[in-house]
Amino acid sequence: MTIQKAIIMFFVSFCATIGYAIPVEAPKRSLLSSCFSGGISYLLYLKILDLDGNAFFAAFLAAFLMGILGEFFSRLYKMPATIFIMPPLITLVPGGGMYYTMSYLISDNMDMFLREAVKTFSVAIALSLGIVASGLFSKSLRAFRKRSEYKGRPRLDRYR
Repeated sequence: MTIQKAIIMFFVSFCATIGYAIPVEAPKRSLLSSCFSGGISYLLYLKILDLDGNAFFAAFLAAFLMGILGEFFSRLYKMPATIFIMPPLITLVPGGGMYYTMSYLISDNMDMFLREAVKTFSVAIALSLGIVASGLFSKSLRAFRKRSEYKGRPRLDRYR
């Protein structure tokens, strides 16, 4: 992927994220951060597709990055992480795959229908698993940080 194509794809995914975030009334101060997250995640998705070609792996890592960035921005702006995770997710949802799946079903092309359906549903599952994994990673990181704060000091709340 050339630099020029990467810049164009970042801009397109940035605009697509804004196009979804505004109608669902995302807070204005979260728009730039969630759009940045959408652009970076989509570039990662495209780069992994170029290198590996595995849509499941690309979608999982892009959704994981999106979730990590969403958790980071939620701490930074003191807002729920969902505000920063849902709008960028639109850029990764396999809408074209869903369209072609239904098109092949209607035209009674079962081989292509099954192939496209498996690919589309695997990308959708990868997106959900990536977001869940990033949430679990964030929670475990917070728990680890909390435990390391009390290391060496007695916890007084046990005796209350």
